[in-house]
Amino acid sequence: MTQTEVLLLATASASCVALLGGLAVVVYRETQRTLAFDRRLDVPRRLALAAGLGPSRPGRRTGNRGGDFGRLGRALVRAGSLLAPVGAAEREKLAGLLRIAGFGQRDALSGFLSVKFGTALAAGAGAGIQAAGSALLGAYGVLVALAALAGFVVGGVIPEYVLRARIAQRARRMGAALPDALDLMVMGLESGLTFERTLATVAGELEPIEANLAAEFRLMEAELRVGADRRSVLEAFQQRTAVEGLRDLAMTLIQSERFGTPLTQSMKNIAANERTQRAARIETAAQRLPVLMTLPMLMFVVPGTMCLVAGPAFLTAIEALGALGGQ
Repeated sequence: MTQTEVLLLATASASCVALLGGLAVVVYRETQRTLAFDRRLDVPRRLALAAGLGPSRPGRRTGNRGGDFGRLGRALVRAGSLLAPVGAAEREKLAGLLRIAGFGQRDALSGFLSVKFGTALAAGAGAGIQAAGSALLGAYGVLVALAALAGFVVGGVIPEYVLRARIAQRARRMGAALPDALDLMVMGLESGLTFERTLATVAGELEPIEANLAAEFRLMEAELRVGADRRSVLEAFQQRTAVEGLRDLAMTLIQSERFGTPLTQSMKNIAANERTQRAARIETAAQRLPVLMTLPMLMFVVPGTMCLVAGPAFLTAIEALGALGGQ
Protein backbone atom coordinates (compact mmCIF):
# COMPACT_ATOMS: atom_id res chain seq x y z
CA MET A 1 0.00 0.00 0.00
CA THR A 2 1.48 3.31 -1.03
CA GLN A 3 1.79 6.36 1.16
CA THR A 4 -0.98 8.15 -0.77
CA GLU A 5 -3.43 5.30 -0.23
CA VAL A 6 -2.61 5.21 3.49
CA LEU A 7 -3.18 8.96 3.72
CA LEU A 8 -6.52 8.68 1.90
CA LEU A 9 -7.61 5.80 4.15
CA ALA A 10 -6.67 7.73 7.29
CA THR A 11 -8.53 10.81 6.04
CA ALA A 12 -11.64 8.76 5.25
CA SER A 13 -11.51 7.08 8.67
CA ALA A 14 -11.15 10.43 10.43
CA SER A 15 -14.08 11.84 8.45
CA CYS A 16 -16.26 8.86 9.36
CA VAL A 17 -15.36 9.18 13.03
CA ALA A 18 -16.10 12.91 12.97
CA LEU A 19 -19.43 12.32 11.22
CA LEU A 20 -20.44 9.63 13.70
CA GLY A 21 -19.42 11.87 16.60
CA GLY A 22 -21.50 14.73 15.23
CA LEU A 23 -24.50 12.45 14.75
CA ALA A 24 -24.09 11.13 18.29
CA VAL A 25 -24.10 14.69 19.68
CA VAL A 26 -27.21 15.61 17.67
CA VAL A 27 -29.05 12.44 18.73
CA TYR A 28 -28.11 13.02 22.38
CA ARG A 29 -29.39 16.62 22.33
CA GLU A 30 -32.62 15.67 20.58
CA THR A 31 -33.09 12.82 23.06
CA GLN A 32 -32.78 15.17 26.03
CA ARG A 33 -35.25 17.64 24.48
CA THR A 34 -37.70 14.86 23.68
CA LEU A 35 -37.54 13.39 27.19
CA ALA A 36 -38.04 16.84 28.74
CA PHE A 37 -41.00 17.48 26.46
CA ASP A 38 -42.54 14.10 27.31
CA ARG A 39 -42.21 14.88 31.01
CA ARG A 40 -44.07 18.17 30.54
CA LEU A 41 -46.84 16.41 28.64
CA ASP A 42 -47.19 13.73 31.30
CA VAL A 43 -48.28 16.07 34.12
CA PRO A 44 -51.98 16.46 33.23
CA ARG A 45 -52.23 12.82 32.19
CA ARG A 46 -50.95 11.64 35.58
CA LEU A 47 -53.48 13.89 37.30
CA ALA A 48 -56.30 12.36 35.28
CA LEU A 49 -55.05 8.83 35.89
CA ALA A 50 -54.81 9.55 39.61
CA ALA A 51 -58.52 10.36 39.52
CA GLY A 52 -59.31 6.90 38.19
CA LEU A 53 -59.71 7.83 34.51
CA GLY A 54 -57.33 5.15 33.26
CA PRO A 55 -58.85 2.25 31.32
CA SER A 56 -59.55 -0.85 33.33
CA ARG A 57 -58.47 -4.11 31.76
CA PRO A 58 -59.82 -7.05 33.73
CA GLY A 59 -58.01 -10.30 33.26
CA ARG A 60 -54.78 -8.63 32.23
CA ARG A 61 -51.67 -10.62 33.00
CA THR A 62 -49.25 -9.01 35.37
CA GLY A 63 -46.51 -11.60 35.37
CA ASN A 64 -42.84 -10.89 35.00
CA ARG A 65 -42.77 -12.26 31.47
CA GLY A 66 -45.51 -9.87 30.30
CA GLY A 67 -43.87 -6.96 32.08
CA ASP A 68 -40.49 -7.73 30.53
CA PHE A 69 -41.97 -7.97 27.05
CA GLY A 70 -43.86 -4.73 27.61
CA ARG A 71 -40.73 -2.90 28.74
CA LEU A 72 -38.79 -4.34 25.82
CA GLY A 73 -41.48 -3.20 23.38
CA ARG A 74 -41.54 0.31 24.84
CA ALA A 75 -37.74 0.48 24.69
CA LEU A 76 -37.77 -0.56 21.02
CA VAL A 77 -40.47 2.00 20.23
CA ARG A 78 -38.51 4.78 21.90
CA ALA A 79 -35.31 3.73 20.15
CA GLY A 80 -37.10 3.84 16.80
CA SER A 81 -38.50 7.28 17.60
CA LEU A 82 -35.03 8.61 18.38
CA LEU A 83 -33.79 7.44 14.98
CA ALA A 84 -36.48 9.43 13.17
CA PRO A 85 -34.96 12.57 11.56
CA VAL A 86 -37.36 14.96 13.29
CA GLY A 87 -36.35 18.05 15.25
CA ALA A 88 -37.72 19.31 18.56
CA ALA A 89 -40.11 21.81 16.96
CA GLU A 90 -41.52 19.16 14.63
CA ARG A 91 -41.90 16.74 17.56
CA GLU A 92 -43.85 19.36 19.47
CA LYS A 93 -46.14 19.92 16.49
CA LEU A 94 -46.71 16.18 16.06
CA ALA A 95 -47.45 15.84 19.78
CA GLY A 96 -50.12 18.53 19.43
CA LEU A 97 -51.64 16.73 16.45
CA LEU A 98 -51.67 13.46 18.39
CA ARG A 99 -53.47 15.13 21.28
CA ILE A 100 -56.08 16.53 18.89
CA ALA A 101 -56.46 13.09 17.29
CA GLY A 102 -57.22 11.56 20.69
CA PHE A 103 -53.87 9.90 21.41
CA GLY A 104 -53.02 11.24 24.85
CA GLN A 105 -50.88 8.36 26.06
CA ARG A 106 -47.35 8.99 27.26
CA ASP A 107 -45.71 6.93 24.51
CA ALA A 108 -48.00 8.14 21.72
CA LEU A 109 -45.35 10.41 20.21
CA SER A 110 -42.68 7.71 20.37
CA GLY A 111 -44.98 5.18 18.76
CA PHE A 112 -45.97 7.54 15.98
CA LEU A 113 -42.37 8.47 15.24
CA SER A 114 -41.43 4.79 15.16
CA VAL A 115 -44.24 4.08 12.69
CA LYS A 116 -43.20 7.10 10.65
CA PHE A 117 -39.57 5.99 10.53
CA GLY A 118 -40.49 2.37 9.75
CA THR A 119 -42.85 3.41 6.95
CA ALA A 120 -40.19 5.70 5.49
CA LEU A 121 -37.57 2.93 5.55
CA ALA A 122 -39.95 0.42 3.97
CA ALA A 123 -41.01 2.84 1.25
CA GLY A 124 -37.41 3.90 0.57
CA ALA A 125 -36.19 0.30 0.37
CA GLY A 126 -39.08 -0.67 -1.90
CA ALA A 127 -38.50 2.28 -4.21
CA GLY A 128 -34.75 1.58 -4.34
CA ILE A 129 -35.24 -2.11 -5.14
CA GLN A 130 -37.81 -1.29 -7.79
CA ALA A 131 -35.51 1.28 -9.38
CA ALA A 132 -32.52 -1.08 -9.26
CA GLY A 133 -34.52 -3.76 -11.07
CA SER A 134 -35.71 -1.33 -13.72
CA ALA A 135 -34.02 -1.45 -17.12
CA LEU A 136 -34.14 2.34 -17.42
CA LEU A 137 -32.84 3.36 -13.97
CA GLY A 138 -30.89 0.29 -12.84
CA ALA A 139 -27.73 1.25 -14.75
CA TYR A 140 -27.42 4.58 -12.91
CA GLY A 141 -26.62 4.44 -9.22
CA VAL A 142 -27.48 8.11 -8.69
CA LEU A 143 -31.01 7.62 -10.04
CA VAL A 144 -31.49 4.55 -7.83
CA ALA A 145 -30.38 6.57 -4.80
CA LEU A 146 -32.74 9.42 -5.74
CA ALA A 147 -35.62 6.96 -6.11
CA ALA A 148 -34.86 5.49 -2.68
CA LEU A 149 -34.70 9.01 -1.19
CA ALA A 150 -38.01 9.94 -2.79
CA GLY A 151 -39.59 6.77 -1.41
CA PHE A 152 -38.17 7.55 2.04
CA VAL A 153 -39.69 11.05 1.99
CA VAL A 154 -43.07 9.87 0.71
CA GLY A 155 -43.17 7.03 3.24
CA GLY A 156 -42.48 9.49 6.04
CA VAL A 157 -45.29 11.81 4.93
CA ILE A 158 -47.99 9.10 4.64
CA PRO A 159 -48.52 8.63 8.44
CA GLU A 160 -49.03 12.37 8.86
CA TYR A 161 -51.75 12.38 6.20
CA VAL A 162 -53.42 9.44 7.96
CA LEU A 163 -53.20 11.32 11.27
CA ARG A 164 -54.73 14.47 9.78
CA ALA A 165 -57.53 12.41 8.22
CA ARG A 166 -58.28 10.94 11.64
CA ILE A 167 -58.32 14.44 13.14
CA ALA A 168 -60.83 15.62 10.53
CA GLN A 169 -63.05 12.56 11.04
CA ARG A 170 -62.93 12.94 14.82
CA ALA A 171 -63.76 16.65 14.56
CA ARG A 172 -66.78 15.92 12.35
CA ARG A 173 -68.16 13.36 14.78
CA MET A 174 -67.62 15.58 17.80
CA GLY A 175 -69.13 18.58 16.02
CA ALA A 176 -72.23 16.59 15.11
CA ALA A 177 -72.80 15.55 18.74
CA LEU A 178 -71.94 18.93 20.28
CA PRO A 179 -75.42 20.61 20.16
CA ASP A 180 -77.02 17.71 22.01
CA ALA A 181 -74.20 17.74 24.56
CA LEU A 182 -74.68 21.47 25.14
CA ASP A 183 -78.42 20.99 25.65
CA LEU A 184 -77.69 18.30 28.24
CA MET A 185 -75.23 20.62 29.98
CA VAL A 186 -77.83 23.40 30.09
CA MET A 187 -80.39 21.04 31.64
CA GLY A 188 -77.85 19.84 34.19
CA LEU A 189 -76.86 23.36 35.21
CA GLU A 190 -80.48 24.51 35.43
CA SER A 191 -81.33 21.53 37.64
CA GLY A 192 -78.78 22.68 40.22
CA LEU A 193 -75.81 20.42 39.47
CA THR A 194 -72.30 21.76 39.74
CA PHE A 195 -70.22 22.17 36.63
CA GLU A 196 -68.04 19.14 37.43
CA ARG A 197 -71.06 16.93 38.12
CA THR A 198 -72.70 18.17 34.93
CA LEU A 199 -69.63 17.17 32.93
CA ALA A 200 -69.67 13.67 34.44
CA THR A 201 -73.40 13.25 33.76
CA VAL A 202 -73.13 14.46 30.16
CA ALA A 203 -70.12 12.21 29.55
CA GLY A 204 -72.08 9.21 30.76
CA GLU A 205 -75.02 10.04 28.50
CA LEU A 206 -72.80 10.67 25.48
CA GLU A 207 -70.73 7.49 25.81
CA PRO A 208 -72.97 5.35 23.53
CA ILE A 209 -73.38 8.19 21.02
CA GLU A 210 -69.97 9.83 20.69
CA ALA A 211 -67.20 8.27 22.76
CA ASN A 212 -64.55 10.85 21.80
CA LEU A 213 -66.55 13.83 23.09
CA ALA A 214 -67.49 11.88 26.22
CA ALA A 215 -63.81 11.10 26.83
CA GLU A 216 -62.89 14.79 26.51
CA PHE A 217 -65.58 15.80 29.01
CA ARG A 218 -64.56 13.01 31.39
CA LEU A 219 -60.90 14.04 31.20
CA MET A 220 -61.77 17.67 31.92
CA GLU A 221 -63.97 16.62 34.85
CA ALA A 222 -61.21 14.42 36.27
CA GLU A 223 -58.64 17.20 36.06
CA LEU A 224 -61.02 19.60 37.81
CA ARG A 225 -61.84 16.98 40.47
CA VAL A 226 -58.18 16.54 41.46
CA GLY A 227 -57.90 20.26 42.15
CA ALA A 228 -56.35 21.62 38.95
CA ASP A 229 -56.89 25.26 38.07
CA ARG A 230 -60.11 25.61 36.08
CA ARG A 231 -58.70 28.15 33.66
CA SER A 232 -55.64 26.03 32.84
CA VAL A 233 -57.87 22.96 32.39
CA LEU A 234 -60.16 24.87 30.04
CA GLU A 235 -57.21 26.24 28.07
CA ALA A 236 -55.81 22.71 27.71
CA PHE A 237 -59.26 21.54 26.61
CA GLN A 238 -59.34 24.31 24.01
CA GLN A 239 -55.90 23.38 22.66
CA ARG A 240 -56.55 19.65 22.26
CA THR A 241 -59.88 20.02 20.42
CA ALA A 242 -60.16 20.89 16.74
CA VAL A 243 -63.91 21.66 16.81
CA GLU A 244 -64.86 25.32 16.60
CA GLY A 245 -67.87 24.87 18.89
CA LEU A 246 -65.75 23.24 21.59
CA ARG A 247 -63.31 26.13 21.39
CA ASP A 248 -66.23 28.56 21.77
CA LEU A 249 -67.37 26.53 24.76
CA ALA A 250 -63.91 26.74 26.33
CA MET A 251 -63.69 30.49 25.73
CA THR A 252 -67.16 31.00 27.20
CA LEU A 253 -66.26 29.03 30.30
CA ILE A 254 -63.00 30.96 30.68
CA GLN A 255 -64.83 34.30 30.40
CA SER A 256 -67.47 33.11 32.86
CA GLU A 257 -64.72 32.14 35.28
CA ARG A 258 -62.97 35.49 34.86
CA PHE A 259 -65.89 37.93 34.82
CA GLY A 260 -68.60 35.97 36.65
CA THR A 261 -71.12 36.05 33.80
CA PRO A 262 -74.17 33.70 33.95
CA LEU A 263 -73.09 30.34 32.59
CA THR A 264 -76.52 28.89 31.74
CA GLN A 265 -77.52 31.63 29.32
CA SER A 266 -74.13 31.52 27.63
CA MET A 267 -74.49 27.76 27.15
CA LYS A 268 -77.93 28.25 25.62
CA ASN A 269 -76.52 30.80 23.17
CA ILE A 270 -73.69 28.45 22.17
CA ALA A 271 -76.13 25.56 21.65
CA ALA A 272 -78.39 27.71 19.47
CA ASN A 273 -75.39 28.97 17.50
CA GLU A 274 -74.16 25.39 16.96
CA ARG A 275 -77.54 24.27 15.63
CA THR A 276 -77.65 27.26 13.29
CA GLN A 277 -74.16 26.52 12.02
CA ARG A 278 -75.01 22.84 11.50
CA ALA A 279 -78.08 23.79 9.46
CA ALA A 280 -75.94 26.19 7.44
CA ARG A 281 -73.36 23.45 6.77
CA ILE A 282 -76.10 21.07 5.61
CA GLU A 283 -77.53 23.76 3.34
CA THR A 284 -74.10 24.50 1.90
CA ALA A 285 -73.50 20.81 1.21
CA ALA A 286 -76.91 20.58 -0.50
CA GLN A 287 -76.07 23.56 -2.70
CA ARG A 288 -72.79 21.93 -3.76
CA LEU A 289 -74.51 18.69 -4.72
CA PRO A 290 -75.49 19.68 -8.31
CA VAL A 291 -71.92 20.77 -9.02
CA LEU A 292 -70.52 17.52 -7.64
CA MET A 293 -72.99 15.47 -9.66
CA THR A 294 -72.11 17.13 -12.97
CA LEU A 295 -69.00 15.07 -13.74
CA PRO A 296 -70.54 11.66 -12.85
CA MET A 297 -73.57 12.49 -15.00
CA LEU A 298 -71.36 13.42 -17.95
CA MET A 299 -69.37 10.21 -17.56
CA PHE A 300 -72.10 7.65 -16.88
CA VAL A 301 -75.54 9.08 -17.75
CA VAL A 302 -75.01 11.15 -20.90
CA PRO A 303 -73.27 8.40 -22.97
CA GLY A 304 -76.05 5.92 -22.23
CA THR A 305 -78.73 8.49 -23.04
CA MET A 306 -77.04 9.38 -26.32
CA CYS A 307 -76.82 5.69 -27.29
CA LEU A 308 -80.45 5.17 -26.41
CA VAL A 309 -81.66 8.21 -28.36
CA ALA A 310 -79.29 8.23 -31.34
CA GLY A 311 -78.69 4.47 -31.61
CA PRO A 312 -81.80 3.56 -33.64
CA ALA A 313 -81.33 6.51 -36.00
CA PHE A 314 -77.68 5.55 -36.51
CA LEU A 315 -78.59 1.92 -37.31
CA THR A 316 -81.29 3.07 -39.74
CA ALA A 317 -78.82 5.33 -41.49
CA ILE A 318 -76.31 2.45 -41.78
CA GLU A 319 -78.96 0.19 -43.34
CA ALA A 320 -80.01 2.89 -45.78
CA LEU A 321 -76.41 3.49 -46.86
CA GLY A 322 -75.92 -0.27 -47.29
CA ALA A 323 -79.01 -0.49 -49.49
CA LEU A 324 -77.79 2.38 -51.64
CA GLY A 325 -74.41 0.70 -52.04
CA GLY A 326 -76.06 -2.58 -53.06
CA GLN A 327 -78.02 -0.87 -55.83
